[in-house]
Amino acid sequence: MKAIFCTGRGTAADVLELGETMKPEPGAGEVLVRIMSSGVNPSDVKLRSGAQGPMVADRVIVHNDGAGIIEAVGEGVDKKRVGERVWLFNVNRSSDGLAQGVIGTAADYVSVPAALAAPLPDQTGFDVGACLGVPAMTAHRAVLCAGPVDGKTVLVTGGAGAVGHSAIQIATAMGARVIATVSSDAKADIARAAGADFVVNYKQEDLVARITEVAGANGVDHVAEVDLAAHLNLYPKTLSFNASVGAYASATDLTPALPFYPLAFRNITVQPVYVYSMSDAAKRSAVTDINRLLAEGALTPRIDRVFDLADVAAAHQAVESGMLVGNAILKV
Repeated sequence: MKAIFCTGRGTAADVLELGETMKPEPGAGEVLVRIMSSGVNPSDVKLRSGAQGPMVADRVIVHNDGAGIIEAVGEGVDKKRVGERVWLFNVNRSSDGLAQGVIGTAADYVSVPAALAAPLPDQTGFDVGACLGVPAMTAHRAVLCAGPVDGKTVLVTGGAGAVGHSAIQIATAMGARVIATVSSDAKADIARAAGADFVVNYKQEDLVARITEVAGANGVDHVAEVDLAAHLNLYPKTLSFNASVGAYASATDLTPALPFYPLAFRNITVQPVYVYSMSDAAKRSAVTDINRLLAEGALTPRIDRVFDLADVAAAHQAVESGMLVGNAILKV
């Protein structure tokens, strides 16, 4: 079978290669999936670049997210799952989620534990299915890590990004009033189309003044946060008492200083979110809600570009550029 291998840490053109390998067989508790689409996420790109640790083997098949059809099952798996359309998550990770694994979705086939293959609703295409593992599950956790948001005001920072776009849709579907931050008029249109009630362009507007204006006297109840370091000091000024934050990234500073007392005085909770090591209960909750919202048409992840499998280096470069507004997908 064909597969994309990473042979070292470095630039995409230097270390990613298309090769051949043996078609896997499903072991006990596993399903064999014929991959149709593979998602390319920032975390995949960072792994390849060396930003998240050394190689775990001489070569590994890349990518965590994907979608396809179950072709065979191993011992202990219901044979009725053969032929099922599925979306995959956490494929290219160790069992605890903290390290890279040696298999991935950038291949014709992959064998994974059956729990990592979630049913894909009939009306949902494989390309969309490949956008769910990292972006949509992260968005779900970032929105709901502190509990239900029905009737609350939720701030989604980076509302036009792959995670932010899904976070807007999930929060809206869960009954929240959503404020989204963006950096351009084009991204504002994307955030509004996703369901944001208010959009704030942080390049043109004063974030504190505008968020305070649209949130009202009580402030924001919860934040789905794309850059913790950039916004930590805004929380005491814009969030309500007993508010919460689900932060899935902190790109501008990986070790941000915490304004402890301003946060403590308002009992603001900050919860870091890392999709790969979420609890099994959190994963099950995300899969259930995501599939329900897909079936209802309430969740439609945005796909920016689709690449052929052989163009994997270009896909990684596009993600690294920061110019994509939405997800990048490989057709397998």
